[in-house]
Amino acid sequence: MKNSKLLIKLFSIILMSSGCKENQTQESYSINPISISFNVLRGSKFDTVVYVKNKASKDLFISEIATACGCTGGLLKDSTIMPNDSVQLKVSFTPDTKDSGNVVRFISIRTNGTPAIKTIELRAKVI
Repeated sequence: MKNSKLLIKLFSIILMSSGCKENQTQESYSINPISISFNVLRGSKFDTVVYVKNKASKDLFISEIATACGCTGGLLKDSTIMPNDSVQLKVSFTPDTKDSGNVVRFISIRTNGTPAIKTIELRAKVI
């Protein structure tokens, strides 16, 4: 009898903690598309747009857009996104003179949302 009460208690704790964990990992914003594949000529520039959507009930603040090199960029018109709204993020890639063939670059976005940082993947074929 004592063991069955202990098992019930453990099972209840596991169920409650898994529910909490599920709420903690729910994303409060999305980026679409999160990965972009394209061809680009050396000496030219590739531009596109991705959308950052706030899925939460409070304002989403984008505090930083970071890239690892000067060949990649991201430009926002507005860094505050109202609930259930979205903004365009202009993304650009200019191949470096030594870039050739398949190249992968990343743009990281830091927010007050969950998760705090998301990364956009750029997959270029430099020709």
